[in-house]
Amino acid sequence: MTKREYFEKIKKLVNGNDAYVAFLNKEIANLDVKAGKAKAKRNEKTAAEGEAIRLHAVDILRDAARPITLVELVGGMGGAYTSAKVVYHIKPLIEDGTIVKEKAKVGERKIMTYAIAE
Repeated sequence: MTKREYFEKIKKLVNGNDAYVAFLNKEIANLDVKAGKAKAKRNEKTAAEGEAIRLHAVDILRDAARPITLVELVGGMGGAYTSAKVVYHIKPLIEDGTIVKEKAKVGERKIMTYAIAE
């Protein structure tokens, strides 16, 4: 049970007492403000991290002499990020044409390779 739910239940119990209801409404409003600030901070952090991943990926792909696999791209970032996180953050670059994503055959396997668009 969250604090908000707890305050809502108490508010139902003390419905006749205006002082308690006003206090609980104020506490619920404070929780909403706190949650909004936490969400904004989290979004800001995620945006900054995503931009760093995109810039790093572009630098690695520019330095590469050939299209590289996702494993090589993540490895070039020092293993600081998961492959899922890298794919999520470079997807806008693929959609706008900055990075080209192509299928390649390596041995018997078909894998995706990434390169800077020319």
